Amino acid sequence: MSEKKTENLPVSVEDMIKKELAAQSGQIGALPSNKIGLKNKHFTLPDGQSSPGPFEAIIIDFVWSMVHYPGTYNSNNPQQPDCFAIGRDKPDGGKLLPHANVKKPYGKSCKDCPKNEWKSAASGNGKACKNQRRLIVVPPNFTEDTEPMTLYVSPGGLKNFDSYVSRPKNEQGLLPVQVVTEISFDVDQSYPLLKFKFIDQIGRASCRES
Repeated sequence: MSEKKTENLPVSVEDMIKKELAAQSGQIGALPSNKIGLKNKHFTLPDGQSSPGPFEAIIIDFVWSMVHYPGTYNSNNPQQPDCFAIGRDKPDGGKLLPHANVKKPYGKSCKDCPKNEWKSAASGNGKACKNQRRLIVVPPNFTEDTEPMTLYVSPGGLKNFDSYVSRPKNEQGLLPVQVVTEISFDVDQSYPLLKFKFIDQIGRASCRES
């Protein structure tokens, strides 16, 4: 998320951002406990509720999440990664580095890492390192007691997300945290590819619902 000041936001949103960033600083690299599942093209919330969507949310923060697993990925048997990097710098910029907790990184930076090269995956032409965006979201009707949720944008959805983030900023001068976003699955894809749509500015959305 940009460091630009988020004008006209409810104080509770600002407080939530600070609280979540503080929590992330101690949890980076750990498997999130409040994750939104995307299996079978259904949004499964941490409380067990599941729906094909779409659903509306406020994206309060997002970072790059580069993850390499030591074996074949199995969603039914989650494992801790043996190398990972999380940050706001782009992977190809040379500034995104393996986390300090990684004992044996595969490269000095994500840019020069052999596991982040095309055709490095065990099969196919993809990368062995999973390039994702880690989103922290809350529902539009959040309260001060609402716990933020984690949503991962897979490599295939990065183009959709980056395009979406730039649109409100360029056209209306708004950051994702200042708007309500509709998140849905691409119906033309067999796997859970995410799409993003601007709904309204936070203040106006509140007025619309009242």
